Amino acid sequence: MDPEVRMIIIAIISGLSSSGVMSLVIYLLQRHDKRKEKAEENNSAQSRMLLGLGHDKILHLTDKCVRRGSITLKEKRNLEFLAAPYFDLGGNGDCRIGYDACQKLPVVSDDDAEEKDAAIRRKEYGIEVK
Repeated sequence: MDPEVRMIIIAIISGLSSSGVMSLVIYLLQRHDKRKEKAEENNSAQSRMLLGLGHDKILHLTDKCVRRGSITLKEKRNLEFLAAPYFDLGGNGDCRIGYDACQKLPVVSDDDAEEKDAAIRRKEYGIEVK
C-alpha cells in the first residue's frame, strides 16, 4: 500500500476514534452532572419539608403556651432545640414572634400546666365544673 494512502487511512481512523472517545467522555460528564443536580434538588426539597415541619411544630407549641399564659421547663427547652435549626435554615418571622413571647412567659410545673390546659379545654367545650 502506498505510504500516502496509509497516512490518510490512519488519519481518518484516528479522527473517528478520538471523536468517539471524546463523545463518551462528554456523555459520562453530563450523566454525572445530572445525578448531582438531582441530589441537590432532593436536598432542597428535604430542607423545605423540614422547615415546614419545624414551622408547624413551633407555632403549635408557642400558641399553646401563650394561650395558657405560662411555659414549662420541658417546653422551653424543646422550643429552644426546635427554634435554633429553624432560624438557621432561614425560618420566617411568624415563629420568631411566638418564640420571643414564650421567652417572657413565667415558668410553671408540669402539673400546673396540665391543670391550666384542662381548664382551657373545658371552657372551649362548654363544660362547667361545679
